[in-house]
Amino acid sequence: MNRAQIFALVALVGLSIGLYSYVQKQTKRLYMMDYEFENVRVTGIGKEAVTLSFELVLENTSDLDVKIYNVDFKVLWNNTQVGKVNSRQAYIVPKRSTKVVPLTLTLSRNEMNEAIRDAFSSLQSFVSGVIKIQGSMDVGADVIKISNFPFDYEVPASNLVGNSIQSVIQ
Repeated sequence: MNRAQIFALVALVGLSIGLYSYVQKQTKRLYMMDYEFENVRVTGIGKEAVTLSFELVLENTSDLDVKIYNVDFKVLWNNTQVGKVNSRQAYIVPKRSTKVVPLTLTLSRNEMNEAIRDAFSSLQSFVSGVIKIQGSMDVGADVIKISNFPFDYEVPASNLVGNSIQSVIQ
């Protein structure tokens, strides 16, 4: 081997190790991605349906643009599932930024189980409950892919009504 070939081989090994380290660092940052549900509220209780709205706030701390897709979650009231959302839409979260993803769950009266009908039958019974959101989403960035990235959120139902009492009364 001549000098040029040795130099090329050393450069290739060095670049490979550097790229591997960079990908590992970005993968760790993706796993530490922060999420939060905001503005979880009852947006309407009508004769035919109950509508809940959510904003999933995603904070991307990595140096890569992140693609979020297959956002699937279930909504529980007092540990009883009231519905689920399966969003197949893809969302791009630019590097080092925050993205708000609006999500809505509408339950028709015939879809609701008896416990939920009781919960929404009066304001008093509703506010004494707890709303939980449990689910997962797929996260991708360049060659990195994380399937079924889990998330979990819990809030007293009284907090929801406090933010949207006018829409509940309608």
